[in-house]
Amino acid sequence: MPLRALLSALFPAPFFFVCGEGTMVRNAVFSSVFFRLYAGLWRMARPLLKRRARLADGWAERCVPADWMAGEAPVDLWVQAASGGEAHLAVALLKAMPERPGLRVLVSTWTRQGRQVIEGAMPGLRADKPWLSVLVRYAPLDEPAVARRAVKLAAPRALVLLETELWPGLMGACAEAGVPLYVVNGRMTKTSYECYRVIASVLRRLPVRAVYAVSPGDADRFARVFDAGFRHGEASAGHPVTVELMPNIKLDRAVETLGAPPCLNLAPLFRKVSHLVLLASVRKEEERLLGPWAGRLLRAWPDGAVVVAPRHMHRVKAWMSRLYDLGLRPMAATELGGGAVLPGSVLVWDRFGELPGLYAVANSAFVGGSFGLGGQNFLEALAAGLVPCVGPSLDNFRWALGLEPLPDGPALPSLEEAGLLRICSSPRAACEWLLKTDSAPAREDVRARFLAWLRPRSGGAAYAARLLDAALTGAEGMPGGAGSQLSR
Repeated sequence: MPLRALLSALFPAPFFFVCGEGTMVRNAVFSSVFFRLYAGLWRMARPLLKRRARLADGWAERCVPADWMAGEAPVDLWVQAASGGEAHLAVALLKAMPERPGLRVLVSTWTRQGRQVIEGAMPGLRADKPWLSVLVRYAPLDEPAVARRAVKLAAPRALVLLETELWPGLMGACAEAGVPLYVVNGRMTKTSYECYRVIASVLRRLPVRAVYAVSPGDADRFARVFDAGFRHGEASAGHPVTVELMPNIKLDRAVETLGAPPCLNLAPLFRKVSHLVLLASVRKEEERLLGPWAGRLLRAWPDGAVVVAPRHMHRVKAWMSRLYDLGLRPMAATELGGGAVLPGSVLVWDRFGELPGLYAVANSAFVGGSFGLGGQNFLEALAAGLVPCVGPSLDNFRWALGLEPLPDGPALPSLEEAGLLRICSSPRAACEWLLKTDSAPAREDVRARFLAWLRPRSGGAAYAARLLDAALTGAEGMPGGAGSQLSR
């Protein structure tokens, strides 16, 4: 995370522990000093950041030139989404917005993937909500002067930060312009909390009106950072920032996916294969652990095939090399052409965006990132009717496990208790589970059980949309967008 790296450079761990949190968070001077150092660090980092492929794309737009808004009128709402996942949340939020003629929304994102998600959804939004106007921009660099220009040009009445997008430069610019801030679908991991608590005194001086978090643990961490009205699972009055719970919008997306049949466009490729094992979203750090699985799985199913789908495409060559070293003959997916996969094949999937299709034809799947890395999205497998196997490290997707009780709701089984997820304690246990998976439950049965599990946990997009609509209503005619309705 770029912000975490910046904070580490500004305030290394020894400084934090020598000064002590109690000294820093209560010192108003710290806020002024922080922004001076923060701005200086951004200016120094610019030449290096420009060389990064992810930021070089659209660099001029990220620096907010005078025509950043291209003559567009000021917006009512600015939604900041980090990347592809948060961009999907932004789209779900816009789809759920109540009718408000003339509503103008700016959605900003850090990545090309996020931008493509939003731009791809715009034709459907225009058709369904002709009264809604959506602008898409790369997120401005968080250098305070740049963020200040962006806020001045966009002139939003309110700004929404999705999940953990707490960028001090942008938030500080909103403070200067009198623009209220709202955190929606709020998530804050323990690691992020350790980062943000270093600058808690800065964040508490910024105009965050309300945080809507997706679990009690996330809410508690936000409350500690903002000294807000949420303790031990209960909201309390008398605080400038209200922290409450909301359903996770990501679960709405899973419900929407289940409304359509699984994508079977890859089925012809695997028509000659008796059993397909998928190692999905595997990370660089897992390559050494998971590489030997391919040979064991092929020995168990000589007429089957194994597909490795790396989380990051730049690791395809590393996987090919590792599998060669293990005595296998891997093939990249792009080498297939239109031909069918032969029994006994090992493929490294280097075709982007086809993971849902692979889940739809696989007989069993392991979802990577789950051995010490916090996990990757395993809900896609369930949406395709496949019960996945994962390792024990799932902090990034704890929200999807169903471990937390619903607010004012009945006790419900977790995903594992419902038989919809297999959590293995070690790589060996995970491989053994894949080897024993001769037959899987019927896909439609899995999808039906998953939908039943999701329904009481869904509704986050509509919930957040109602709150934001109320905030805009409360802000009408108020300079700087008071938006007090959202925190009620």
